[in-house]
Amino acid sequence: MPESKIVSTLEQGRAAAAYGYVKDAVGQLGDKRKKEYKSYVKKLPVMIKTNGLGQTLAFIKAKGSDAYSKIYEQLKDWLSRCPNPIIGGGSDLVEAVINLDSGEYRAATSETLSLLKWMRRFADGMIEGESNE
Repeated sequence: MPESKIVSTLEQGRAAAAYGYVKDAVGQLGDKRKKEYKSYVKKLPVMIKTNGLGQTLAFIKAKGSDAYSKIYEQLKDWLSRCPNPIIGGGSDLVEAVINLDSGEYRAATSETLSLLKWMRRFADGMIEGESNE
């Protein structure tokens, strides 16, 4: 398979997953929580680039709000079922990520940022307004 076809297929998979995650959040979270979800999805890439994936995931887990919990579970799901799974499905996400070797950690970070790029696009289109946070 040509490399461009592989990249296209990976991106299509990420886009489909991101759409499903955002659609799920829209269906399960109330209006205020949906706006928070959108705000958090938009902020996370910068947090990851600034603080690292492990610290950002620990922050999300510690917050424990409905919107953050939803994002945490969605990232865990994706990293356990993406084309090259990075963690086991039953693992705690933070524990799994901080125990990755350097190459796997970079791959997890890249995969998470790629997914969040799509989630941000869909959240912008599917969730009206901004959080007052």
